[in-house]
Amino acid sequence: VPLSQPVDEPIFRDLANTTMIFLKIISTVNIPPSAQIIDQRPTGIFIANVADKVGRASQTENQMIVQYLKDLAESAYQTGKKVEKVFSTGEYLITRIGNEITSIRETLVLDTILSRRNITFLSNRINKLLFQITEFRDQFKAIIVAIDAEEKVWNGTNYGINSFPDIENYFELIKTAGRKIYKWENILNSLTIFKRGFLVTFEARREVESVFRVAELVRIELIQSKEIIRGLNKRKIVSRSDLINLEGVEKLAEVVSASWAEKDKSGIIIH
Repeated sequence: VPLSQPVDEPIFRDLANTTMIFLKIISTVNIPPSAQIIDQRPTGIFIANVADKVGRASQTENQMIVQYLKDLAESAYQTGKKVEKVFSTGEYLITRIGNEITSIRETLVLDTILSRRNITFLSNRINKLLFQITEFRDQFKAIIVAIDAEEKVWNGTNYGINSFPDIENYFELIKTAGRKIYKWENILNSLTIFKRGFLVTFEARREVESVFRVAELVRIELIQSKEIIRGLNKRKIVSRSDLINLEGVEKLAEVVSASWAEKDKSGIIIH
């Protein structure tokens, strides 16, 4: 004998599955720590100052190289601040997602027949979920835009530079003069670290975009859920498995929220 009759619409099964997928995706996203990205600015400015001080090319060429390095450093800083924001606010947003799911589950009773009052309450809760997911989407979009701005500078077109290899070649050109002022191995090491930081960030863009796309799909499904619920007056909408699935989302939200801020400290070694 079944514990409950089949529901008329699997609305809460779908809601649980959709939210679970989103939480799993963001829990595995691998982005360089914000501090590591932000620290590229002082490194880049230092390298730019070395080029400016030691430079042997024409004044115009040297100025373009110096400006390129400074702009690269600033673009990295801007990306780092966007990453910092998503990790500093994400824990709260994930907690709110879990809380909204809890509110939905606690309102539902096995074999519930949906009333107009339930419809209003559940629509409001889904609106809250929609807000949290949209905030995540917008923040990940901001990271994508910032990384794209970095890549535009990196390519060097606006500076008459053929990307970063031209910078490496330039530092090879000025090494004889540079060794009279600096320990050149340290300069080259800073240059390598600076370069590697960008390559790691560019590589992470794919994962950032993946989260952005999933968040957008979840938003669409939540909007559709609101429309479906409005048409389910006096319909049976909750099964035992729905309640179990929603509780599973709550537990996952707790785990992801607790570990979220630590993701910004885990570190990707670039040395």
